[in-house]
Amino acid sequence: MRALGIVRMAMVLAAVAATVVACGGGDGPAPPSGGSSAPAASPATPVVSPATSLPPNTIPPAVGFGAIMLRTVTLSGAAVPDVPVHISLRQPCDPARLDIPVGETREALRQDAVTDATGSAVFTAPLGCYQFGMRAPAGTSPVPEGMHSAFVVESGQVVTGLLRFQEPGLPPTCATETIVRDLDVSAEFRAARTLVSECDGAWAVIAWDLPGDTQRIVRRANAGPWTTYAVFPHDICWAEAMADGVPDRLRKYFPIC
Repeated sequence: MRALGIVRMAMVLAAVAATVVACGGGDGPAPPSGGSSAPAASPATPVVSPATSLPPNTIPPAVGFGAIMLRTVTLSGAAVPDVPVHISLRQPCDPARLDIPVGETREALRQDAVTDATGSAVFTAPLGCYQFGMRAPAGTSPVPEGMHSAFVVESGQVVTGLLRFQEPGLPPTCATETIVRDLDVSAEFRAARTLVSECDGAWAVIAWDLPGDTQRIVRRANAGPWTTYAVFPHDICWAEAMADGVPDRLRKYFPIC
């Protein structure tokens, strides 16, 4: 009987040991106190917006920018302030060619401004080909010079464009466009900057901003058209000029022979 009791006790102890192992009572790590462990968070994945195409007729971002400074001045260089001016980016056009194909481009971007007290307005401009112009204020007389263009070829480049007016207070007969038209000069002269001085309606001095000596003395007789009297350099003596009716204020333009 004693031997039978020992056997039964051994069987009970074995059963208890098996139960402890099945319930996880081994040496594995215990969960932290206060609740069950949560799975570790994975790194966030960056959100990338899908590429989008620009709407039609929209200018793509420019590679670089330059500046266009427009100046509104008289023929003598005096500032004309408060003039509405604009620039117009023309596309398609290669600014490196310094030419805007006629009838082959469209306005892709327009910027407007008003010149300041110094007669200047500055525009930040993407690289490209531009046309520019103004709306002449009432009472002014702009010089008719055709289409104005500017080309921004390199980043940081500053391009200056001139928009010119007749000198205020000049008699209508002394207007530059009147004299140039009457003289019937070539297209090169008509497109160049022109300065009229010493004009009294009958005699005047005119010069063009072109290589060489382009100065002339011109006259207008009997309310007729302007004609050329002397082209510089000339050899007309003052005595001869005086006999022809050249006013004394122009004496400095003639040699004493």
